[in-house]
Amino acid sequence: MFKEILLKELIKKGYSREEGVNVWDISDRSLRYINKEMAESYLKLNEHPRYKATIIETEKKLLKDHITEFLKGIQDSSFNLIDMACTDGEKAKVIITHLQKEAKFRYCPVNINEHLVKLSLENIKKENFKNVEEYAPRISQNFESLGQIGAALRNNKYQKNVLLLLNSLLASFDINDYLFNLSQSMLPGDVLIIGNGIRKGERFANLDTYKHPAFNTWLIHLMKALGFKDNEVEYKARFAHNRLEVYYKIKVGKTLEYENRKIELKENDEIIVAFQYKLYPNELRDFCDMYFDNVKIVVDKEDEYALVFCKK
Repeated sequence: MFKEILLKELIKKGYSREEGVNVWDISDRSLRYINKEMAESYLKLNEHPRYKATIIETEKKLLKDHITEFLKGIQDSSFNLIDMACTDGEKAKVIITHLQKEAKFRYCPVNINEHLVKLSLENIKKENFKNVEEYAPRISQNFESLGQIGAALRNNKYQKNVLLLLNSLLASFDINDYLFNLSQSMLPGDVLIIGNGIRKGERFANLDTYKHPAFNTWLIHLMKALGFKDNEVEYKARFAHNRLEVYYKIKVGKTLEYENRKIELKENDEIIVAFQYKLYPNELRDFCDMYFDNVKIVVDKEDEYALVFCKK
């Protein structure tokens, strides 16, 4: 099943020709969590000391320091706390811990991976938070459907939504399109909280961070699903097309088939498996200002990560 999804993606997008090399694309972020093995590998990446310190803990500290200010006012009414692309519920736990005790809401973990949804749900439930009245987990087909999920969760009791778009999820999409579509689905009073990496100094720097073997340990599952062995591909990272790209260079060509169609993956072909846009804080702020009436941005002391509060 996983292989068929990847093959369908290769056929749908085809390849581009760049400097004499065929470049394929399976960078849809949803594919990186599509089965239990990939989800567990991602959770291991979260525990890697540098990644945990610079991304996970930084975002949690920003949430701890600013969530009360960000959600001031909306806590007076019942709302859905929608944890898009949830992992283990730890960041939602930070938010819930620092909400006013009188706030009443429904926790809604969302992911394409059922294992991560269940893990987030279990970790929140075992805390016995008094202000979590109900739970509404959702399995999503992709991470572009946050607006649709928010609209579907809204009801007479929970009329407002607080949407969490953390862990630099936004950077894996065309930011203009994503924020436009999301804002169109939100109603006055709804809140969006974005957690995203930011740049200082040169836009394209610190490439070695993304060449760490921990990323290969996670993303190699995509290549294995296509039928490649570890030694038949080479993990690489680069800055190209105004973004960070993580990709595999094929060392041993293969011919794959899907629904009577052949896919020729040749030696030296490249398969992009992930990308992230790198923005300066003012750029991120400007994008959000285009679609929301009330925007606030806070950054960590190292100027590497930001939280953005957006209210419709």
